[in-house]
Amino acid sequence: MSEMRNLREALKTREALAPDPDAVLAGAHGRIRRRRAQRRIAGAAAAVAVVIAGVAAGMTVLRPSDEPESIEAAAGAADLPLPAPALPFTVGDLPSGFELSTWTVSGSFASGRYNGSSGNYLEISVSDYPDREVGESGMVTDLAGGGTQAKVRIAPDRVVSVLTKTWQIPDISVLRIARSVRLVPTPVHSMLRSLRAPADLTVRQWSGGTEYEYLTLCPPEVQTQSPARPDGRCYSVSVAGPVPATTTRATTSTSVPAPLITVKTVRRILDGGTVLMVDTEDGEQAVVEAIAASAVAG
Repeated sequence: MSEMRNLREALKTREALAPDPDAVLAGAHGRIRRRRAQRRIAGAAAAVAVVIAGVAAGMTVLRPSDEPESIEAAAGAADLPLPAPALPFTVGDLPSGFELSTWTVSGSFASGRYNGSSGNYLEISVSDYPDREVGESGMVTDLAGGGTQAKVRIAPDRVVSVLTKTWQIPDISVLRIARSVRLVPTPVHSMLRSLRAPADLTVRQWSGGTEYEYLTLCPPEVQTQSPARPDGRCYSVSVAGPVPATTTRATTSTSVPAPLITVKTVRRILDGGTVLMVDTEDGEQAVVEAIAASAVAG
């Protein structure tokens, strides 16, 4: 019994020397908080270093890091790459020396301007022309101002129009050009190699040339119109060639105040100095930023 009593007294003595459990737990929590704070400081410093390096390299910051990284997250719908633009027709008998310079596709209407030498040109378009007087044999009309227009119906709901100056090409040749048009798509050059948009947005108009490009994307609730009319729910994408180092801008003043319209806009400088602008009036800012971020210059 004396040995058991001595053991108990020894344990009580050592128990008094043991640290308070609550104090030990509080100290552990404090060390954890200090380590977390150190990690946050280190992470913030690394992020600042990355941003500084990106700005030095010419990076365009489109959104804060806590905003959606994809169009799918921003718009709440899957995003898809837009198909490459194309004219819905092919000219089979285009005169030698004429090349496509500008083009427009808008709903059921599409046109291309073909420039030749010495200021010669051909304006060729396809539309759902309602005039039933235009048949498969075609017709030629002299227009005011010295123009000539040939029209040919190439499908029940499609009419080709070829417009040129009267003295450039004989009437029979203009009519032959119109008759050679077929509803076979012709790919056109685009200043954008890649562009993505929410799946519910469709291209309502796409126009382009060698130094500019413009397209309008609209949700399904916006009615299809041709030519396309501005609607605040749509998104506009414009691309222009490199901006000169020095430019001159003309300005005009008026005493009538213009209406205040809030436009959500993102501007990016793509490879080669190409300038991209995406904007909307009533659409989502996150979608504007995501569309702009997806653009790749051609």
